[in-house]
Amino acid sequence: MSTEVNVKLSKKFARVLAMLPSVRVSEGTWSLMIQKVLIGINNLLNDAFVGLEEEKKGREIMMLLVPPGNDPPPVLGDQVKLGGNLHVTKKFGVFTVPTISALAHCCCMMLTSYYPVQVTVPGRALIALSRRVLLVDGSLRNKLFPSTTSLHQELICFELPSLHSSFLDLLHATIKGMRSQLLPHAANIVRLVTDYFKIAKLPTTRTKVYSIVQLLLTSMGVGMSLHLLEVIVSNAVGDLDDNCVKEMTLFSTNPSKGTSESLSKSYSKKRKQEPQIQNSHASGLEKAAISPKKMKTSSMPTSSKGMTPETPGDVRMFTPLCVKIAALETLEILLNVGGSLRTDHWRAKVDLLLINIATSACDSGAGYEPSTTKVGETSISHFRLASYKALLASFLSSPHARPLYLAQGTELFRKGKLEIGTTLAEFCSHALLAL
Repeated sequence: MSTEVNVKLSKKFARVLAMLPSVRVSEGTWSLMIQKVLIGINNLLNDAFVGLEEEKKGREIMMLLVPPGNDPPPVLGDQVKLGGNLHVTKKFGVFTVPTISALAHCCCMMLTSYYPVQVTVPGRALIALSRRVLLVDGSLRNKLFPSTTSLHQELICFELPSLHSSFLDLLHATIKGMRSQLLPHAANIVRLVTDYFKIAKLPTTRTKVYSIVQLLLTSMGVGMSLHLLEVIVSNAVGDLDDNCVKEMTLFSTNPSKGTSESLSKSYSKKRKQEPQIQNSHASGLEKAAISPKKMKTSSMPTSSKGMTPETPGDVRMFTPLCVKIAALETLEILLNVGGSLRTDHWRAKVDLLLINIATSACDSGAGYEPSTTKVGETSISHFRLASYKALLASFLSSPHARPLYLAQGTELFRKGKLEIGTTLAEFCSHALLAL
């Protein structure tokens, strides 16, 4: 936690900090260390989120970490002087955000690493801290700081994706590390996931929240699937169906002035029009969410019947492959865990969507983004495999004696089996045996 924070070096120090309780093995050592780290994060967030949240948020989390009547532990490092030599604008991006991310990474390491003694995880504080960060979208909550909030809002909006990514990792580690201790906090996590899906726009954060949902389903089973059913289906269908007007149409042919200004001007220019921004109720994440997704213009024909032809002013936004794959994997787990429950109002739509996606993916990925061949990036082959796995889960969990679209699906698996030497061919062979 120095003045100039190097991201890679800070993560190494965070891993070392996470291993310190193992030097002196005891429940109290581990609990004291994570308590200090969480208090440090909370104190840094108090300064970072001025005007962007209710002032009581920090105090509420502090009461969870240090119950009334107890003395707070010594601070983690000399937090009074940290970053003191930096200008306030530089300090936020160079010191505050990287330090918060490094400390969150330290908590992730402590929660997921082996420890020889059973310890009690501060679940309520961890979930409350994650909620505090994840539900900040950059919009103003407090009008008491008219001279400083606009610049601060610009800085925090720029760093929000990084903070959200770090605390999604922390929430994932909390679920993974708490195991049997998670049950009393399941309702709070479900509410947090449901609320965050509404503001998650960027591909990286949306993929991570799908990963959290997958972990919840696999760790808590059919009971969790009942509570997450609606949010999973609605978001997955919106991400997978590029013809869904409600989800995929970005702007109308004649957008309003406030909307067009939020797209065409940089945020630094918009600071001069503070009242206009506040009235538009557009969050920082919503303004940043447009660039990561590919946009198609009216030169592409519409594939859905009944839709009006797009005019030159229409702009349509298509979900990246990484998000589609995450949505398919989540639907696959949902179908395997609780696919036969409450099927009356959603299974028909999901089954039809999955067979259409698998068919389109089979036809050389028609209608989807071009695949890339770079190492570590998703490609159409990954998407095809995910769509076939979800389709098989749809067949195996079908409430009907004969699954819908079984003939079409069997033909797809037979075609995939012919691609000898590929992972897809191996899976298609397994699928045909399973059916």
